[in-house]
Amino acid sequence: MTKTTIDTTDMRRNFHKIYYDKIAPLMENYEKERKRKLFIIYIIEIVLIILLIICAKAFWNCLLNRFDTVAMLFIFASFACFAGILGLPVVQSCNFAKELKNNCMDKILKAFGDIEWYNAKNKLNSYLPETDYDYSQSSLFSSYNRESCDDTFSGTYKGVKFSITETHLWYESGSGKNRTCRHVFKGVIIRFDANKPIKNKTIIATKGDQNIKNRWFTRASLLITILLLGLGFYFKDLEIIGYTGISLVAMIGSIIMEHSSKDKTILREIKLEDPEFNKKYRAYSSDEVEGRYLITTAFMERFNNIKTAFGARGAKCSFYGDNLMFAITTGKNLFEVGNLFTSLNKPKQLQKFMNELISIFALVDYFKLNEKTGL
Repeated sequence: MTKTTIDTTDMRRNFHKIYYDKIAPLMENYEKERKRKLFIIYIIEIVLIILLIICAKAFWNCLLNRFDTVAMLFIFASFACFAGILGLPVVQSCNFAKELKNNCMDKILKAFGDIEWYNAKNKLNSYLPETDYDYSQSSLFSSYNRESCDDTFSGTYKGVKFSITETHLWYESGSGKNRTCRHVFKGVIIRFDANKPIKNKTIIATKGDQNIKNRWFTRASLLITILLLGLGFYFKDLEIIGYTGISLVAMIGSIIMEHSSKDKTILREIKLEDPEFNKKYRAYSSDEVEGRYLITTAFMERFNNIKTAFGARGAKCSFYGDNLMFAITTGKNLFEVGNLFTSLNKPKQLQKFMNELISIFALVDYFKLNEKTGL
């Protein structure tokens, strides 16, 4: 992999040169394939709509006479046609987008210098986050046992190593009818080398975010435990009283230990200088002095602007082990280079991809991560 130092202006210039020299000719072939697949989908959709009308009419006729097995078959056929009408374009568009990405991404990324792209079929290199350990060390996420990753990028920008992962984390328990899923995080996780010595851990999270791993319980769980204990006494249920009583004692003990212990792994809330920032975010650190050193007024202003820049619903970050990690919550499907319903003859979708990637590289400049002093 070629090591280069390249800024965002060079990236834009290189992108347009590479696009017209190498990507546009490649896209011509995929544009023909896109139109062919789109035509087939339109034909299938028309057939399915006709079948849906026939099945629905037949079901209605059966229903007027009597509801029997034949009527059930027609209603199942109607649902199948309806599901096909809605699902076929989505599935085919996703498959086409993946195929396009697999064949074009390496050529596109030549415009961005030292960067590689990985998907589920590729073996990740050693710098990418060993997710369980790295995410746990950041304390940005509560417990999870399921992860689904889409795009992953890694490389170096202005001497700063980075990794970008579009991922979904959740906790799954039980099975069958008792299966439950708890959402933990969905969005983009960005990790940089902080390029500065960080001895402790400091995190910032959107106010009300219960999915940070600051402690094993939340105020909500404490309140629920107290309510359950009250219900146990009301109904005189010794089993509920026993279990919730033990949980409540453990929580109270944890609170006391947290405030009295000097353990560097415990994150305590710190109040920052900006009252408006404190209204939106919570900051925690295992060392208040270092926490305040890292989260300067300038950093707070830059961090507060991230949500606007990415159109995000929430944002949080962590300083840990000489790393800086951002977790940006967004419902958007990022880093797409094309789809079945957009013409590939124009660079519009690829420009969107370029802007998304460059906005992340700009964080290095924005937070001065390539400098040895202050953030």
